[in-house]
Amino acid sequence: MRSTIKDIAAYCQVSVGTVDRAINNRPGISEKTRQQILEAVEKLNYKPNYSGRSLATGSTKTIGVVCFDLYNNFFPELIDTIENAAKEAGYFIYLILTHMDKEKEWQGLEYLSARHVDGIILFPIGVGDEFVRYLKGLHIPIVTVFNELSDGFSNVSIDNRAAFGEAVDFLIGRGYERIAYLTPQVDKQESCGNNVHVLKMRKLGYCDGVIRAGLEPIILQGRAMSEQMSLYYAGNERNIRTALLCSSDIYALRIFSLLQDQGIRIPETLGIMGFDNVDVLNYVRPRLTTVEYSVKSMGEQLFNCIYTQIEGNHAPRKYVLPHQIVPGETV
Repeated sequence: MRSTIKDIAAYCQVSVGTVDRAINNRPGISEKTRQQILEAVEKLNYKPNYSGRSLATGSTKTIGVVCFDLYNNFFPELIDTIENAAKEAGYFIYLILTHMDKEKEWQGLEYLSARHVDGIILFPIGVGDEFVRYLKGLHIPIVTVFNELSDGFSNVSIDNRAAFGEAVDFLIGRGYERIAYLTPQVDKQESCGNNVHVLKMRKLGYCDGVIRAGLEPIILQGRAMSEQMSLYYAGNERNIRTALLCSSDIYALRIFSLLQDQGIRIPETLGIMGFDNVDVLNYVRPRLTTVEYSVKSMGEQLFNCIYTQIEGNHAPRKYVLPHQIVPGETV
C-alpha cells in the first residue's frame, strides 16, 4: 500500500504542513527536521500524488507537443531536445501527431486541454480567425513552430524567405544557369484550408533569388517523376547547367534516389540542394548540399519560451534563429 503524506507526518511526529515544506524545499523548518523527513520519504517509499497537487497548485507539470509526424528527421531531433529541456525543469511531455489532418489536430488539442497541460508547443495545420479564437479560448500558453498564426502567439522559426533567396544566390555562384524548385503542393494544401505559411515563405524566397538573377522561376509541385525528368532533359539538351533546389532534405533525398535509379549522375549532370541538414545526411554519399539551422537551439528556445509564459511572464512575439549554407558534394 502506498504511503501518504499523513503517514510520513505520523512517522516523523510532525505536522503534515512540515512534511510538505520539507518535500517542496520551502522555508520554515530546521535542516535537521528536513533531513529526517526526506529519509522517511525514502524509507517509506512515498510518491507524491500529482493529481492532488495539480488541483492544489493549478499545475500538472506537463507540456503538450503537437507536430505533423516523425518521418522527417527534423521532428524527432526537435522533440528529443524539448523533452530533455522539459525534464530538467521537472516537466513531462505529451506528444500528439496530426499527420497533416486538421481533425486530428483538433482532437489532440482537446486531449491536451482535458488533461490540463501547462503549455502547448504547436506546429499548426489550422489557420484563420476561428482557429485563433479556439486556441485562445483554451486559456493555455501556446508557442508555435515555423508556421505562424497571429500576433497573439509567440513563434520560433528562421527567416525562411531569406534562407531560400540565399540558397539561390549560392547556386548562381556555383555557375548554375537554370534553377528549379521542388516543393509540396502548396496551392492544393492552401485550398484545403491548411496553414502553409512556411512553404509560402520558402517559395517566395526562391522566386526572389531567381528573379534577382534574371532567371525564370520553375516550380515543381509534388512528386511526379515525369516533371522532374523533363526538367533535367530540357536543361541537358541545351547544355545548360541545371540545379534542383528542394524545400526540405527529405524531398531532396527522395529525388536523389529516384535520379540515381535513372542513371543520372549527381552533380555531374544535375545539381541538388536541400534544406534542414538532418542527421541522416551524415550517412548519404555524395553529401547533400543544404541549409542548416540548429534544431537543438530551436528546441531549447521553444521550451524556454513556453516555460516563460507558464511562469506568467511575457515572451517576445518572434524568435528568429540564424541559418547558414552547408556546402556538400551535390552541386
